[in-house]
Amino acid sequence: MNKKMSYGLIAVSTLLASLPATLASANDENLKTTKDIQPVSTNTEKHAEKNETKKISPYDIKLFSIHNLNGFDSGADALYRNFDLTTQLTVDYPYDPYKDKLTYEIVSGPANLGQGEIQIPYGGTIDFSDATTYPDGEYVLSLRSYVIDEFGSLFDTGRVKMNIERVAATIDITGTFDKINPSTITVGSDKTTASNIWKIIDEAGNVVATESSAAVPQATLNQLPEGVYTVQTTATLISKYGNPVLDTTTDSFLIRHPESTTSVVGTYNPTSITGTKKITESTLTWEVKDSSGTVLINGTGNTVPVEQTNALGDGSYSVFFTEHSPENETSVSEGSFKIRHPETTISIDKPINPEKVTGTQKIADSTLTWQLLNEAGAVVLSGNGPIISEKQLASLAGGKYEATFTETSPEGETHVSTDKFLVRHPETTTTIDRPFNPHSIKGTQTIAESVLTWVLKDESGKLIESGSGTDVPTSLLDKLAIGTYVVTYTEMSPENETHSSQGEFTIRHPETTTTINKPFNPDKITGTQTISDSELVWILTDAQGAIIKSGTGFDIPTDFLAQLKPGSYHVTFAEKSPEGEMHTSTGDFIVRHPETTTTVNKPFNPNKITGTQTMTESELTWVITDKNGAEVMSGIGSEVPEKELLALLAGDYTVTFTEISPEDETHSSHDVFTVRHPEATLTIDKNINPEKITGTQTIEDSTLTWEILDIEGNVLFSGIGSEISNLVELLKGLDEGSYFATLTETSPEGEIHSVINGFQLVSEVISPPLPEPTLPEPTLPEPTLPEPTLPDQTNEQQEKIDSGDDSEEFILLHEKEEFSYVEYEVFDENTADSSQTIVPTSTIAETTKNNTSLLPKTGDKQSPLLPLLGIAVVASSLVMLRRRNKN
Repeated sequence: MNKKMSYGLIAVSTLLASLPATLASANDENLKTTKDIQPVSTNTEKHAEKNETKKISPYDIKLFSIHNLNGFDSGADALYRNFDLTTQLTVDYPYDPYKDKLTYEIVSGPANLGQGEIQIPYGGTIDFSDATTYPDGEYVLSLRSYVIDEFGSLFDTGRVKMNIERVAATIDITGTFDKINPSTITVGSDKTTASNIWKIIDEAGNVVATESSAAVPQATLNQLPEGVYTVQTTATLISKYGNPVLDTTTDSFLIRHPESTTSVVGTYNPTSITGTKKITESTLTWEVKDSSGTVLINGTGNTVPVEQTNALGDGSYSVFFTEHSPENETSVSEGSFKIRHPETTISIDKPINPEKVTGTQKIADSTLTWQLLNEAGAVVLSGNGPIISEKQLASLAGGKYEATFTETSPEGETHVSTDKFLVRHPETTTTIDRPFNPHSIKGTQTIAESVLTWVLKDESGKLIESGSGTDVPTSLLDKLAIGTYVVTYTEMSPENETHSSQGEFTIRHPETTTTINKPFNPDKITGTQTISDSELVWILTDAQGAIIKSGTGFDIPTDFLAQLKPGSYHVTFAEKSPEGEMHTSTGDFIVRHPETTTTVNKPFNPNKITGTQTMTESELTWVITDKNGAEVMSGIGSEVPEKELLALLAGDYTVTFTEISPEDETHSSHDVFTVRHPEATLTIDKNINPEKITGTQTIEDSTLTWEILDIEGNVLFSGIGSEISNLVELLKGLDEGSYFATLTETSPEGEIHSVINGFQLVSEVISPPLPEPTLPEPTLPEPTLPEPTLPDQTNEQQEKIDSGDDSEEFILLHEKEEFSYVEYEVFDENTADSSQTIVPTSTIAETTKNNTSLLPKTGDKQSPLLPLLGIAVVASSLVMLRRRNKN
């Protein structure tokens, strides 16, 4: 906490003994506490702000840094640093970096002597604020700061004097009712030498009175309005050093007085008489007096019962409410009212068919009204004033009546007088039990002695029937035709007065129709009704009579009809009239829709594709499209001809069957299939002493097998795969000569395609140029074949042979090499069968000599191969024959 200073290390007692006063004064600024040292300035005003003890002589005081937390700094004398009205000090000793503890001891004072030294922390607080432990008086404290080193325990000492004086302000509020409306308020303190000043403050915080005296004058209290007040007094004591010490205390009191009110609702016959009191604890009483001042009724509380005032006779009255406060003060308030009640009379000149009815009223400014009520109690006539006119009486229908006159006073009270009389007039009624197709028509008469007759007419006014009595015969109503009718009843009284009444009704019957727009797959079914307010319902049932759906209205929903399953249906419309009569109409229809199926017997190379149709009358068509959606072929019927399927080229196809119903609805079904055929190829890298023989297959999941044969056709080697492995090793063990290699592709559908090619094994190969081949003359018996010494030196000539058929073109390759036979494979396009044929060399020579083609040809001369139609492949060493379509 304390900053170490750069003083030399010497004994503190030696320093104190040798330190001149002038030096001590010169070093004042260097002896501040660490918390007061500023990095740049040494402003002494900051010490004053913190109440730091000024550094003065004698030197044993200035060494301690003392701060006054309350009270006054009264300077110093020769021995002490003096503080007035101070109960709290903070003490520090910042001048020695080797100090060990700080203590204080009460040397003299009114209390707590003999406690000895009390240790406090450096910068700690000395607190004498507890008046019980430290009563008023002067205290002398000895301060010590200890340092302990190899020379022993040393300390520095300073002395402080503290003067403690206190004062306590007092307030005394007295009166008969304690602090309510007090009679005296005195102020003072526990010190006779103290002065006092008081204030009276209202609830809003405003000072309403103030004075420096020992009591609040009675006149001031008497002038205070009602409310809660605070009295505040401050006692001031001057200490022996001339400094003030103050104490403030407060107390409160209440000023209140009773003040009653009286409220009368209504000048006449009041509906409410109430009083109020100002003080909750007050008692409220009331009394009612007549005009002579006699008390008629009285009670306690804030309400005069209305039933008691209503019981008073007509006249003028006064009411008084008195509030009695707890302080025995009273307040009286007053109100007045009048009591009056209406009373009417009635007079009727005759008990039957009167001509004059009058009434009277008691209060001049009342309102007089009258009513005429029939026997059922219903008002038939009403008005104002004392007379019911003769004209009004003459307008009454026959019956028993009650006349009432009502007087209504200005206060809303009423008085009623009544009397009865009788009026007789004929008055018939006509009652029809229902407006349509009635079952009962009745008439009534008012006077039993009257005669009652009836007449029935149609809407043109033509008389249908008439009669007497109360009922129109039911048998007559049942025979009436459809139309509107009017019935009139007439009553003739004994006084020859007549009265007629009429009624109208209609005869009607329901009649519905059912309309179905089409017998098959209708999209509109409607019903009609004859009577607009009839209820029209419909029911749809299937062929077994089960209800499919029902509803109301003229139409069966179109979307519902569109959802019906195929079958026969029966629809019924029923019109139910408001009278409960029913009429039905029906209709039948059939729902049918095309639904075809497509069946392909095999996914690859099918030979049967069929379709079905739901309706016999429908038309069934089919179409086959390729994978690009282009139409390949189409037709009519339930099956695609097999010959059409056989004509399809290899590829992916979709077949679609479409059924077109007689209603022009269509339905299509689809299926897919693939046409594929095996077609192997064989490649020999060299015609003489080959080193590699490979083949290819058209269908990925076909089986590929190979064989090596000698000239007699014996199988020497065979295997599986597209290449003959270890070919060179296999051929090493063979003799020189001609050999054949075959490759066979077997599709998953069991179709087989084979190719064959020849090669030679020789020990030495010579390759001189060969002469151009010459065709033999037609007269020569045998063709001249080139020597087979150099079979690898070939000069191929390509020859086009036109078969005469515009749809085919052939290419023939000749190899200049002797061979004993050729083998070829023929596929028949119509049957998809295949066969292999070996053609001897002599046949080939003969066809060449005769200048005929190996291929099919039209003309007067035919080749032995003419019957072999379709795709033909002839294979020898390097001889191949293929057909190519022009398109």
